Amino acid sequence: MFLSKLLPPLLLLASSTTAHANPFRVTKGCTAVAPDQCSAKSACLDCGTASAFDCLKCCKGCTLVKKPPYQYCACKKPGPPPLPSGGPDTWNSYTVNGLNVISVTGGNATSTPPYSKVVVMLHGGGGEGSDYIYNYNAGWFGSLTGFKYVFLTSPDHLWYRSYKTPGCGLLEDCAYNLSSIATSAERVSALLDHEKELVGGDASNVYLAGFSEGAQMAGYVQLCKLNYALGGVVVMDGFPLPPLENMPGSSSIAAKKNATYYGQDMKWMLYHGDEDPIFPVALTMSTWGGIFDALEIDATLKINHTEPGMTHTLIEKEFHTLTSFVRGEYDDGLVKD
Repeated sequence: MFLSKLLPPLLLLASSTTAHANPFRVTKGCTAVAPDQCSAKSACLDCGTASAFDCLKCCKGCTLVKKPPYQYCACKKPGPPPLPSGGPDTWNSYTVNGLNVISVTGGNATSTPPYSKVVVMLHGGGGEGSDYIYNYNAGWFGSLTGFKYVFLTSPDHLWYRSYKTPGCGLLEDCAYNLSSIATSAERVSALLDHEKELVGGDASNVYLAGFSEGAQMAGYVQLCKLNYALGGVVVMDGFPLPPLENMPGSSSIAAKKNATYYGQDMKWMLYHGDEDPIFPVALTMSTWGGIFDALEIDATLKINHTEPGMTHTLIEKEFHTLTSFVRGEYDDGLVKD
C-alpha cells in the first residue's frame, strides 16, 4: 500500500538545503512585527489565535493567503528580476488562454529540435511565474539542454479562492471556492495542450509541477481535469483539492467516479517539508496516500520524500530532485547519483 512508502524517507540527491532564499517562505508559528520591521520572512502585523499559524494583517506589499485553518503572508522580493539575457539559454514570453507565460529553453532555441521535453511550473498563492527566475539564476535547474521550462502567472496570482469558515478545514469542500478551481484547471489544461503540440503532440514529454497552491492545482489537473497521463506530475508542499481530499477511505468505484484519469502510466513525485505549518505533513501525506490507494495507482508514485526541518518553502535539493525526475534519473523511488 501507498503509506508503507512513507517510512523510511527515500534517499535523494545529496545537496545543501540552505542556499538561496525563495521569494515566498513561511516559517513555523506566527510572530507579529512592527511596520518598520517588515521583511519577506517576517511580514505579519497582527496574529490571531484561531490556529497554529493565524496572521490577521500583513505588511505593505504582502498578500494575506487563507488556507483554512491557517492564514499567512506571501511577500515578493522588490520587483521581479529581468529576464536573463546573454546567457546559454533562450527566454521568451507569451500569453495562452489568459495566462501570462515566461519560458526558458536550453541552448539556442533556433536549433532543430530545440528541446524534447517541457516542464510547466505553477507558482504559489500570491506569486507569479517570474518567481522561478530567482531559482534559475541561482543555478538550481542545472543544465537545460534538451528542455523547456514554462513559468505561468494566473490572472489574479491565485490558483483558487478559499474561505475561512468555522468548521471548514483542509478536508472540507466548504473551505474552497470550487468554481475558481475549475476555472484555473481549464486555463492550465489549455496551456498544456498548447505546449504538447509543440513537442509533437506527445503528452509523455510534458511535465506539470507546482509549489503550494500551484502544487495543489497540478495534482488536481492530472486527476480531475485531464483524460490522459502527462510525462509526470510534481507536487511540492501541496494539499489535495476537492474532490480529491474526499477520496481516502472511499471505495475504488466511488473514487474513480470523481476522477477523470487514473491510468497506471502516470508518474508522480511528492516532496514535502516535515515542519510545514500551512499543510501539516502527516495530514497531507496520509491524504495523498488515501487518494492513491482509492484510485489504485500506488505504483505511479516514483519519488516520495519528506524533508527534515523544511517549512513551507522551496530548497535547492528539491529542485535537483525535480530535474532528476523529469530526466528519468531515478529507479524504484531512488534518485541516481
